[in-house]
Amino acid sequence: MVFKEIIKKKRDGETLTEDEIRKTVEKYTAGEIPDYQMAALLMAIFFRGMTDEETLHLTDAMLKSGETINLNCIGTIVDKHSTGGIGDKVSLIIAPVLAEMGFKAVLLSGRALGFTGGTADKLESTGMKVTLSKKEIEKVVEKFGFSISCQTETIAPADRKIYALRDATSTVESIPLIVSSILSKKLSVNAKAIVFDVKTGSGAFMKTIEEARALAKGLVNVSKLYGKKAGALITDMNQPLGRTAGNAIEVAESLNALSGDISGDLLEVVTSLAGVLYEITGTGTFKKGKEKAEEIILSGKAVNRFAEWIEYLGGTTEPEISKKRLLVKAPQSGYITEIDGEKLGFLIIEMGGGRKRAGEKIDYSVGLRFFKKIGDYARKGDALGEIIYNRGNPEEFKTSFLQAIKFGNEKKSVNIIKERI
Repeated sequence: MVFKEIIKKKRDGETLTEDEIRKTVEKYTAGEIPDYQMAALLMAIFFRGMTDEETLHLTDAMLKSGETINLNCIGTIVDKHSTGGIGDKVSLIIAPVLAEMGFKAVLLSGRALGFTGGTADKLESTGMKVTLSKKEIEKVVEKFGFSISCQTETIAPADRKIYALRDATSTVESIPLIVSSILSKKLSVNAKAIVFDVKTGSGAFMKTIEEARALAKGLVNVSKLYGKKAGALITDMNQPLGRTAGNAIEVAESLNALSGDISGDLLEVVTSLAGVLYEITGTGTFKKGKEKAEEIILSGKAVNRFAEWIEYLGGTTEPEISKKRLLVKAPQSGYITEIDGEKLGFLIIEMGGGRKRAGEKIDYSVGLRFFKKIGDYARKGDALGEIIYNRGNPEEFKTSFLQAIKFGNEKKSVNIIKERI
């Protein structure tokens, strides 16, 4: 294989064969293709794109570069993936709810990426074990009906190497490369069905509905080509989801939510995703699945399952949350018309609740609480939110918080579920 011919082929907009893609991934992972040549191919893909079949072959090659987790659980194994956002604690809530609905929910989750939070970090704030072996996952799923754990180093090692190069060459935003990166990890578990929560807006990586739609279609189409049942929702992330953003504080909110005390936007996202899985697995209609999930949440049926799971893995249901608080009050009267989720995400990082670089330790105890959301009316002096901090200048944090909020004279509504793919 003369690799420069493959670069030229993609540069000219031609379709790569399965064998060309497979050998590219194998040789690059083994160190036989230099970074400068792989970077050239990634840039060609960035500009020329890939067909769904090409993306499927790339996904499969990266998946097969590492281990897979073929669980021997009895029941319908399902998975859920989110593209990330501010205050996105959906995985913590939906996994025990799906278990209560009769599914086996097996979720592999990551750590914080950029300005968005990571499910693994949130769970680690409880002190629980988040990296599990295949046998441990099987045991946990058998006992509780669900598992949420870290992606291990042995899963899709090719993706880690290629992603690092994408990051260094500004080719991260390529839809085919995003799809193959996500699916090379998600398909490592033998789930029957996957639902994707593709976020769009200021607090998401996909800022526009067009970008989110392209990603959602790519994820669903390639999953189906791989033989999986798949569906996606495009959901609003133009403001934080739920009432909090942080690590320990989101675990606390999740426990409250599973006890029935849940915000309307969070309830809508969780139950809608459950409804999609209910339908695509052939269990029942979307409406019936959504209603069943809502009944489970509002009645508190799944909260004990979630709490016992945390404690079983060595965690506490009362993770440490900092006692240092600063109330943020409205500087003027008016309707809240905008809340910049990305700015709030970077604020949490500045407070120590996120990472500025890979491997950096984070402060699980800090975060933000929100009392007003888009569409709410605030009088001057009303409490908009609360900053929970440990170190740094709280007045600077307050300034950053207020810079993320805009006021207007007209009430603005938010449609949390944008589209279904």
